[in-house]
Amino acid sequence: MPNNDLTIRRHSAEAAREIKASAHYTYITNGITLDGSKFAVGELVKEGQCLVKDDATGLYHKYTETTAGTFEPGKSDPVILDESIKFVPKDNGTNPNVTAGQVLVHGAVYNGMLIGVTNAFKSKLAGAIRFV
Repeated sequence: MPNNDLTIRRHSAEAAREIKASAHYTYITNGITLDGSKFAVGELVKEGQCLVKDDATGLYHKYTETTAGTFEPGKSDPVILDESIKFVPKDNGTNPNVTAGQVLVHGAVYNGMLIGVTNAFKSKLAGAIRFV
């Protein structure tokens, strides 16, 4: 007997996360480029992810600290991603570098909605982003 079930089903779905705590905010001009080699293959990077630029490559990756409470040397320009980005692997099974446009550099954000935020990260953004 043929299957006449034409219902569209999703295995999983996620709603967008609202990280902004005010209607006044600014995105970085011209976006940033994420270093695909620094993310898991096919990874979904969610809004609220704290990112930092590697001064050697000029590409961004997730913010981490080797020494707790210390902003990493050789890193600069901390930002917060305000869109989800899904890496789609290339034919050779690696991530491409991806451009992100919705990157917060000014405004207010909900601290509890951020991923990878630390006090050192916050101190680098003091005056530009308010954490509530």
